[in-house]
Amino acid sequence: MSTTATSRQLTKDVSFIPGSSVEKEHVLLVVDDEPTVLSMATTALNAAGYQCLTARSAGQALIALNNPNYIFDVMISDVLMSGMNGIDLMKHANQIVPAMPVIVMSGSHEIEIAVQAHRAGAADYLIKPFRQADLINAVTRTITRQATVARTQPSPHDWNTAARAFALALDARDKETEGHAERVVAFSVRLGQELGLSGCDLIALELGARLHDIGKIAVPDHVLKKPAPLTEDEWAIMRIHPVKGQEMVRAMKDRLPEDAALIVGQHHEQWNGEGYPLGLKGDQICLGARIFSVADTFDAITSDRVYRRGRQYQDALEEILKFSGIQFDPTVVDAFANIEPTDWERLRSQCLVQP
Repeated sequence: MSTTATSRQLTKDVSFIPGSSVEKEHVLLVVDDEPTVLSMATTALNAAGYQCLTARSAGQALIALNNPNYIFDVMISDVLMSGMNGIDLMKHANQIVPAMPVIVMSGSHEIEIAVQAHRAGAADYLIKPFRQADLINAVTRTITRQATVARTQPSPHDWNTAARAFALALDARDKETEGHAERVVAFSVRLGQELGLSGCDLIALELGARLHDIGKIAVPDHVLKKPAPLTEDEWAIMRIHPVKGQEMVRAMKDRLPEDAALIVGQHHEQWNGEGYPLGLKGDQICLGARIFSVADTFDAITSDRVYRRGRQYQDALEEILKFSGIQFDPTVVDAFANIEPTDWERLRSQCLVQP
């Protein structure tokens, strides 16, 4: 792996980005298995004031991204490379550095590749051969956009702080939700990763899973804590909790993302349209809620209850497969089935040892 930059700590050059209000060091990772492309790109970027580190494969890029000595502002990656392709590299990179934007470049004019890149979260897309000015403009747009978002949106830390404050309020009323919430957060995030979620989508999934039952704060104690089966009228009251929860999360719009509110409001919807409160069907249900539904069911089947012991992984898998296309999104079910049982057990054990 060749490099023209070492680390953010050692970088001295400063580039000024038009449209930004401050001068800032910018370090870029350029990935391509064609040496001529790397040479052209880094020459142009260095001349524009950027620091560049290069990698000639996705494997080398992942090594650089995992190196704590490097802090990258943008990754620029080819799509069609030997070994891991650029789309898969971008998905892995988003798990390592969720906030880092990625510019994709490709020598193919096939629209499907561009669609895949944007679905995976590409910040920009360049068709090779491109002019040096096009590359510089793409980097400038991306960094300026990233700086604007950073100034106008709350940070993931702020989101998590607000979510935990909400969750503590619910725990004070319903202690049974505490362990359950931690497990479904872990299970939902793992399933989201399997489906390729990254960055803010994964953060919203985590927050939505943590807060899914927050609307129960609005449910009266005589219903929420009733030791006997609920009447029809009491079930009608209980079924308002997704709506109330969504309202509560949306009221914190400056502290929590909208996608988290949608997960809270839709976590009892079903793929066939027979869920509640809105009777949404199929893709009308946000992906985060569809992921949560499978994770929640898995936890419900495999966890101990006062009236029964938790069942084994295989029992849960068979139950979830049985309701694929009925209660659950088949794509999410397939992703669940692809994950090794040991992964789920590891996550459950981690939740048990958390303070």
